[in-house]
Amino acid sequence: MTVLRRLHIALSFLTCMGRGCLYTAEDISASMPMYPAIGALLGILLVFPLWCVQAQADTWIVAWLAVGLHIALTRALHWDAWADLWDGWGSGAQGERFWAIVKDSHIGAFGVLGLVLGLGLYAASMHVVIEQQAWATVMWACAYGRFCCLILAYCGRNLVRPGLGRNALLGATFSSLLWNGSVVGVLGLLFLGWLHILVTASLTVIGLLFLLRLGQREHGLNGDFLGAAIIYGELATLLPLGFGFIS
Repeated sequence: MTVLRRLHIALSFLTCMGRGCLYTAEDISASMPMYPAIGALLGILLVFPLWCVQAQADTWIVAWLAVGLHIALTRALHWDAWADLWDGWGSGAQGERFWAIVKDSHIGAFGVLGLVLGLGLYAASMHVVIEQQAWATVMWACAYGRFCCLILAYCGRNLVRPGLGRNALLGATFSSLLWNGSVVGVLGLLFLGWLHILVTASLTVIGLLFLLRLGQREHGLNGDFLGAAIIYGELATLLPLGFGFIS
């Protein structure tokens, strides 16, 4: 399979762009290493219109427009996974009851709380981005969030469950992890600096370990875990901007 085809599959799967069609399980697995690249493209598409309107609108208005645009470009795919996992974790349920709650199409109280917290933090972080003109951080965050998905998938490749998440887990290889990690790491050092990367990496370890431990407790990882890892990775990149020693 060519690189362009794998990029197209990942683009169609992760965003509202790309021509929708039926893909095989092998296609989805093969597209997994392309996730960070699609994240970088998503970051560019997110930043450009916001940069264009920032001078004509209040900073908080632009920050919330960023939230809306992020939701629109990704079809709220990852935020939906984030809410599902908050519902499952917050319920305290275990075993099949946990998975029944996670897969339930109705949102619960903990899912709402998770969305309020996550979207609020994202909007507040985008407010800081606009004030500091830290647009490169947004683009890197989108790529890094999808790299976090790749990390979790590789670490939890023995926790496969039926569903689309299974195909992604099977596509997370050590070579793709090494290649993407090298590219994302070098770009992060160039555009964000070592201190920002260090704080982000520390936050990432905490969050991904939590998700992995939860998956081990429930004997499985699915697409909701991977989507939550993407959101967490983006937030872990953006939040350090709110601290005075990082700019």
